[in-house]
Amino acid sequence: MKLKRLFSAKKIFAAGFLAASFLFSSCASNDLSVPVPGQGAVKTRNIYVEYYMLGDAYFKLEDYKKAGEYYELAMRKKDQYWAAYYKLAKCYVFSSDWANALPMYKKILERDPDNASIKAGIAYIYSMQGDFKNSISIYEELLEAQPKNQEYLENYLAVMAADETKFEKNYAGKFTEAYDVLKTEYPENKNLKTFEDKYKELMKIVEEEKSTENSDGENTPPENEPAPQDKA
Repeated sequence: MKLKRLFSAKKIFAAGFLAASFLFSSCASNDLSVPVPGQGAVKTRNIYVEYYMLGDAYFKLEDYKKAGEYYELAMRKKDQYWAAYYKLAKCYVFSSDWANALPMYKKILERDPDNASIKAGIAYIYSMQGDFKNSISIYEELLEAQPKNQEYLENYLAVMAADETKFEKNYAGKFTEAYDVLKTEYPENKNLKTFEDKYKELMKIVEEEKSTENSDGENTPPENEPAPQDKA
């Protein structure tokens, strides 16, 4: 069951990228024979703006490695540092580089502690790392503020279902509650059947395990007690 990433990235035509590249190269190579006071500083600022634009172009082409390189260069411009920093963090997410993405998202959240999108991003990263406990905790916080948010509900259900070893003990009740909200608010949601089937599958596994444990208990004599003897 795949979580929704809560981000979007669409390809653009290569022509658009080439146009951006041309814009950058022409700007960088345009030298005037007579220097103008302050011209160097202006050109430097423009170059870092173009780095940012090239990062965006590569990001839309889904070349996240190259996009990240340009965002790192763009971060050298003070007034666009945090914008480029955030874009670089997204590159790590889309590249499944969770180790680099997580600390960056946490740092962004420190600057904007009420940003629900960043919290959702952190929850997603935790889930991809297999840290279901922290992921679920964040989704519960998000749903407390937005109890009918469809994407949060779907991801919350998906993460609980992924933590199979603790499902019955920790999440079965919460799962059914969240599922009921999703079904009530979004009856046409295409994932409802998937969640319903997954719940039945998990509960079936639980019942089978209980049945096996009970069966083993009946056939195994209690500790320190002799096994029953057949009478002759």
